[in-house]
Amino acid sequence: MDSSSLKCLELGKLVLNSGILHNSCSRISEACESTNRDQDSDMKIKIYQEPECTTVVFVAPNCPLDYPASILLSGPQDQNQFHFLCSEKISSFSLHTPAYQLFDSAHKKNLIHELRSELLGLLKSKKHVIITGAALGGSVASLFTLWLLELIEPKLKRPLCITFGSPLIGDASLQKILENSLRSSCFLHVADATQTPIKQGFKPFGTFLICSDSKYICIDDPDAVIELLKSDYTDILSWRDYERVLDRLTQQEAGDSRIMIDEDVINRMAERAEKKKQRFDQLKKLNDIKISMIFLEWYKKKSKMEKTGYYDRFKAHVACPVSPFDMDIEKRKRELNDYWISLVEEVEKKPQSRKALLKTRSLYSGNNYKRMVEPLDIAEYYLSGRTGYRASGRSRHYDVLEKWFKAEGLEPVRCEKRDLSDLLTFDSCFWSEVEEAMLVTNTLKTQVVGREVLLEKLVRFEGYVWDMIRKREVSPEIFLEGSSFMKWWRAYKEIKCFNSLRSDFTEFMNNRLYEIYGQAC
Repeated sequence: MDSSSLKCLELGKLVLNSGILHNSCSRISEACESTNRDQDSDMKIKIYQEPECTTVVFVAPNCPLDYPASILLSGPQDQNQFHFLCSEKISSFSLHTPAYQLFDSAHKKNLIHELRSELLGLLKSKKHVIITGAALGGSVASLFTLWLLELIEPKLKRPLCITFGSPLIGDASLQKILENSLRSSCFLHVADATQTPIKQGFKPFGTFLICSDSKYICIDDPDAVIELLKSDYTDILSWRDYERVLDRLTQQEAGDSRIMIDEDVINRMAERAEKKKQRFDQLKKLNDIKISMIFLEWYKKKSKMEKTGYYDRFKAHVACPVSPFDMDIEKRKRELNDYWISLVEEVEKKPQSRKALLKTRSLYSGNNYKRMVEPLDIAEYYLSGRTGYRASGRSRHYDVLEKWFKAEGLEPVRCEKRDLSDLLTFDSCFWSEVEEAMLVTNTLKTQVVGREVLLEKLVRFEGYVWDMIRKREVSPEIFLEGSSFMKWWRAYKEIKCFNSLRSDFTEFMNNRLYEIYGQAC
């Protein structure tokens, strides 16, 4: 038995012997017995409170397999409940139509909001939560879990979603979004190799326990999952008794209980694993760094919920530390800076061909890091009393990352009609420009000589900001009332009273059009 197959088998044994699959399956059976799935077209949710964990079962009606394959999701929150999965690079993805329609119906009827709040409370109190379902119910359970995960803070326990014989819920774009994501680790799918329907264009994510008769294998290689689930199953998508399947698997004590896999499939798995290993060797700390980025993304979101931008919140906490969470963010910022400074130095030492390979793989991550973290460096810089950040205070590695990004002909994707609420401002030095403009307005309050030169600087800054607003390149959070930018604007507005020339920018601000800036067009 090769080492890869052995690991897959041992992981399967661990999952089977844990008891969570049998417990989930038993609860699904109970829920299905109390529901007429042939006559009832609505989804049902059953909650089982147990000492060890809380189990939530989604029961969906039977579904014929000749349904429209997928539904495309894009756009802002009011049009797409999964808008948070979209990014500048991947602005849309497709979902399994019947599963999404059931989820969307429950969402619009407010049938799942209270459940989400209840489960968040359990996770905050460190309770175990299992979300499960079979067939179409499992697909809806997966969608609910993705929706729940968006509100879970990084330090909290995460739910485990277990599905049985459920169709895949998303396309290649969704798989790409969840690839190497912590979200993907929250999904365990039990699938019969001969009776799990696979629609063309759908792609798996998460871990799969694939079984056939008394054999099984546990893998998280999405391409291998597709190859192993070559089902021509065309019956109605309905609940089947997976308890018997699990009993057969756990009772298989003698002999090799491993599914026999074609050697070509194993070779392809090995090739993908080796490529993945090489990628992680080249960027060995990138996964740890992604976790730190997740914390900063949550920090940004939390700051917005508290009606302050994350730049100004960080600036305030550096000046006067308040909470352990804020101090942890400062630590993670240092870790991110250390990693990227080191990576830039290592890449610059490589031969040109090797350098290009590393740059290509890290440029998008590096650009996101720069746009997220450099504003926090700027906050520290100006709090120390220094000025002229862009010209003399900027760390060299930011310049290098920016140069590499442009040299490859890459640009952040401009989604002209997308909601911008989660946007990171394109120019990572934006806040240094704001700080310099604030220094100028403060000087104008007392200086009499040379005012024309200072006013010209403010006019240039105004043009710089307006150009970014016009191109939708700036985050809407700069317009929060407590932000440094709005403090500058109020001071600048007083100065403009004595200089009556109007501009597109002043009209935009005076008419409070910034209140709708960033909304989907």
